[in-house]
Amino acid sequence: MSGSGFGIAASAATHGDHVSVDAQTTSDGTVVVETVSAIGPSFVVLAPDDGGRPGDPVGNATVPAASFRRNVAVALDDGAWDGWTGNRTFWAVLYRDDGDGRFDPESDASIATRNPAAEAEFALGRVERGSDRVLARVFTSQRLREGRLTARRVDLSQPGYLVATSIDGDRVVGTRALDAGVHRNVTVALNESFVAQQRREFRVRLLAYRDDGDGRFGESDRPVTVGGEHVATSMIVQNVGTNADGTVTTTRPLVVTPTPGSGTATVTDSPTAVPTVTPTTERTDTRSPAETTTADETSASGPGFGVVGAVFALAGTVLAVLVVVAVLGRKDEL
Repeated sequence: MSGSGFGIAASAATHGDHVSVDAQTTSDGTVVVETVSAIGPSFVVLAPDDGGRPGDPVGNATVPAASFRRNVAVALDDGAWDGWTGNRTFWAVLYRDDGDGRFDPESDASIATRNPAAEAEFALGRVERGSDRVLARVFTSQRLREGRLTARRVDLSQPGYLVATSIDGDRVVGTRALDAGVHRNVTVALNESFVAQQRREFRVRLLAYRDDGDGRFGESDRPVTVGGEHVATSMIVQNVGTNADGTVTTTRPLVVTPTPGSGTATVTDSPTAVPTVTPTTERTDTRSPAETTTADETSASGPGFGVVGAVFALAGTVLAVLVVVAVLGRKDEL
């Protein structure tokens, strides 16, 4: 097995079979599953709630073996999407492929029967245009870069905000104003005093908020909810540390290609009170001229600089050996 292939397999074995998805709205029947990890060839399958358990499958997408995927788009079947309005409860469930590469609920087995992490329940709302989602979760932790964290994708069906709060939700620690549409690589500056109080790793929540129309984040702006669930996610943040020589550790930015979108919709807003701390809101357009509804699928591991670096390292070693041989040969001649 190649080095990169071994890395993927080892990581998959560490994380196991896993799926995570949060409350969201959609206007076209597409659900975006935030993260998926699969040891073997699998399918992530959507199913409506049936008395507190998954019902019959109504949509699926392929998940390769020994892989990690983020932002996996799964389309609901036409029959499941047509004829309903408002909010419904669905499940995302991992099934193991029996080897033929086609999903069949009769022959492909649900992994959730022996691994609870292989399924997740979530609320799905139907809106007229656009969508509402917050996608930022990663499999490990994300380092702060100049006091900012990055959400790889935020969808808003109406103008609003990406709001960062403490994990218990009682303190707002960062906001970012966003227009309606699909936004990628959205950065949020966290409150310095809040970060200073945290340990090396800490959790934050990222929520979608609806602007009340005045263009300023405040107590009258409300979080977007679906069936009582916030359109939100959580993530582990790694605080900037200090090296042994006293220098500040560097951080690596999360690079995501900007992709835009637009649309408006009406979503029931939560009556939950806005937390008391209100930092200055940033507003920067993160969209570009065109947008597709297919979400990106990103593997957490794969070939890259490591392979190129290895080639150059080997070339350097060979060159060093040739130089030594040449010197010794010259010495013998003398």
